[in-house]
Amino acid sequence: MMTSTTKVYDESLQERVREYMKNTGISQNKLAPRVGVSSASLSNYLRNKMEGSVEGIENRLREFLQQESEAAAAQVQAAPYNLDETYKPTSISEDVYQSIRYAQINRTLVMLHGDAGAGKTKAAVKYYRDNPQSTIYIRLDPSMSGLAGVGELLGAALDLPAVSSSKQMWQAIRARLRGTNKVIIVDEAQLLKRAPMDGLRILPDEDEVNEVPGNGVVLIGNSELYERVKKGKITTQAYTRIGLQRAYSTMRLTNEDIKLLFPMFAGEDQAKELKLIASVCRSQHSIRTAKHIVKNAIRNEDISYEGLRAAAASTPVGRI
Repeated sequence: MMTSTTKVYDESLQERVREYMKNTGISQNKLAPRVGVSSASLSNYLRNKMEGSVEGIENRLREFLQQESEAAAAQVQAAPYNLDETYKPTSISEDVYQSIRYAQINRTLVMLHGDAGAGKTKAAVKYYRDNPQSTIYIRLDPSMSGLAGVGELLGAALDLPAVSSSKQMWQAIRARLRGTNKVIIVDEAQLLKRAPMDGLRILPDEDEVNEVPGNGVVLIGNSELYERVKKGKITTQAYTRIGLQRAYSTMRLTNEDIKLLFPMFAGEDQAKELKLIASVCRSQHSIRTAKHIVKNAIRNEDISYEGLRAAAASTPVGRI
C-alpha cells in the first residue's frame, strides 16, 4: 500500500513478523536487536511510519525469517532422534554441579578444570538456572579478562552502578557480596590475569573481625588454569586457598553417559554406532565434535554406522 510519504510496505512480510512474534512469544524490543535494527525502527515499520529505508529493514527481516525457518526445519528433522542441547546428568556434569554446591556451602575456592567439551559449562549454567538468586555466573573472553573487565562483568551481574575506577568497582563488589550466600562462577577462567585472580581469591575469606563469612568462588577452565596456579604463575596465594580441585577428562565418560547424550544409540542393536560415537567423545575431539557428526548424519538422513563414518569425514575427525 502507499503511505503519505509514498513509501511502499510489504504487508505480507509485516504479517509474517507479527505471526513470528506471536508464535515465539518474543517482544518487539527483543526481536529488534536480533534483526539488527532499533526497537523504534521496527515499531515504526510495523505501523507504516518508517522514516528511513523501508527496503533496508525489509531485507533484514526477510533474511532473519528465512534463517529462522531453516533452523526450525532442522529442529523438526532432528526431533525424532532426541538430540538436544539441554543439560544431561552425565557423571562429569553432575560432579561439576555438586562441586559448585560444595563451594557455596563451604564458602571456599573451587577449581574445576579439564578437557573442553566435557560438560563443565552446561553444569555451571544449570546450577545458575536452578539457583538464580544466589548464583553469579560470568563467562570471560580475552577482552574482559583483566581487572577492569572482570570487575565490569561482576558489577553488571550484581546490578552495581558504573564507577570511575576498577578499585572502586571491586570495593563495591565486595560490599555487595558481604554477608550473602552467593557463589561466584567464573567460566573460561584460564584467561584470568593476575590482578583479577587476586581480587577473586580473597572473596571466600572470612571477615574475622566482624565474623562475616566469605563467598564461594568457582573457577572453571581448561587444565592450563590449574597448572598456572599450581606453579605460581598467577599467584601462589590462590593455590593455598583452593578448597577443592577437580580434573575432568572425556576419556572417563561411561557408556551410560554417552547414551544420555545420544539416546538414539541407546538400543542393543545400536552397539556399533554407540562405540563409534563414544570413541569420538573420549578423544581430543570431545562431545562437541561427536554432536557435529550426529547432526551431519541426521541431515543426511542416515545415522547408521556407515552414515556416521561418512558424516565424520566433514568434521575435524575425518574419515573413520
